[in-house]
Amino acid sequence: MAPDLPSGMGGFFPGMLGDLLRLLRTDEPIQWDLALQLAQRVASGDGPEANVDPVDRIRLEGLLGVAELHVADVTGMTTTPGGQPLSIVATGRSEWARRSLEGWRPVVEQIASALAPPPGASTPPGVAVAAGEEPDADDVAAFIAQWATAIAPAMLAMQVGSVVGHLAERALGQYELPLPRRSDSELLVVPGNAKRFAEDWSLPPDDLFLWLCVHDVATHSVLTRSHVRSRLESLLVAQARGFRPDPKALEQRLGEAVSGIGSDVPDLTRLLGDPGAFGEIEDTPETRRVRAELSALSSAVAGYAQWVTDTVAQRAIGARSAIGEAMRRRRVERGDEERVAESLFGLRLDQESVDRGESFVRGVVERTGDAELAKLWVVEGALPTPAELDAPGLWIERVNLPPLDDLDPPAAGD
Repeated sequence: MAPDLPSGMGGFFPGMLGDLLRLLRTDEPIQWDLALQLAQRVASGDGPEANVDPVDRIRLEGLLGVAELHVADVTGMTTTPGGQPLSIVATGRSEWARRSLEGWRPVVEQIASALAPPPGASTPPGVAVAAGEEPDADDVAAFIAQWATAIAPAMLAMQVGSVVGHLAERALGQYELPLPRRSDSELLVVPGNAKRFAEDWSLPPDDLFLWLCVHDVATHSVLTRSHVRSRLESLLVAQARGFRPDPKALEQRLGEAVSGIGSDVPDLTRLLGDPGAFGEIEDTPETRRVRAELSALSSAVAGYAQWVTDTVAQRAIGARSAIGEAMRRRRVERGDEERVAESLFGLRLDQESVDRGESFVRGVVERTGDAELAKLWVVEGALPTPAELDAPGLWIERVNLPPLDDLDPPAAGD
């Protein structure tokens, strides 16, 4: 049970939160400027970031071309399905956070709209308490209910901004999350983070840079295909539509926060940064289907990119096993920030998910060879179902069935 509102805070409590309510109120599904500011603040930490070393920029630009040639050779696909040539952008953490949020903006706004209350949803009336007076419990509950409803766009902005800012602290390349981006022509790398990672694992920085370029070019060549992007976005939005907020949980958390005003200012970023604290995905046959299909698609993308990267590394990087093991440990030991990101977007990014996708890819290659595998992304309608991801033979059989139009019509009397 939360402690009572501190004595003498009656006028301050509604006045302060009322001012904040007016500041945060918006007709948009998400407070985008707030998300950007928070993401960059979290990413940059307490002090200014050092500029990216020009030598690293030049080195990465040269390695990008090498990576594209290798990926195209292994996959048999173009690395730029959108037709725009790729460029590499070496950034600091704060810039990675900003560019990532801007790149994800279309899909984030779709998710935010799916999470928004339906049109015409009622909002409790405001609560007016004169300065110096103590609000009663009903007044406080009503005010919190109004506040919780009105700040949903700001709450989502805090969640998204916090998640992206913390991802930027550890980001090596562009695809820390396998989400479609607005731009089809650039890849992000954070050389400072990558060099620290290489030092921690005693890896040659140039080998790690090439590994990152290959991995992200492979992922990019898949996620920029229009039918793959469309399918992934539709599943992410469908997942969001299954979320059911719990107003009582939000009211309780906000009540606990304001109860501590007399000692410490509530950390609203921490309070609202957990997407699972205020509701959950409804458990229905439809939401279970969406979750399974989203998990299958994200696993297939991650596993395919891993297979391509390992194949190229065997040819071009002598320290392949060391880098592969370091990346595996990085996924196994991922922190709370990555788990919150998974929860927010409905994705699974753990090692088990990558292994599941890679096992499917290797199963296809063992049965049919590399050429057949290209159908996975090139042929619309060939994305694997959850059952096929765990049984590659089923996928091979389905994608090789002749079209119905090519089947002989039944003979008369059959």
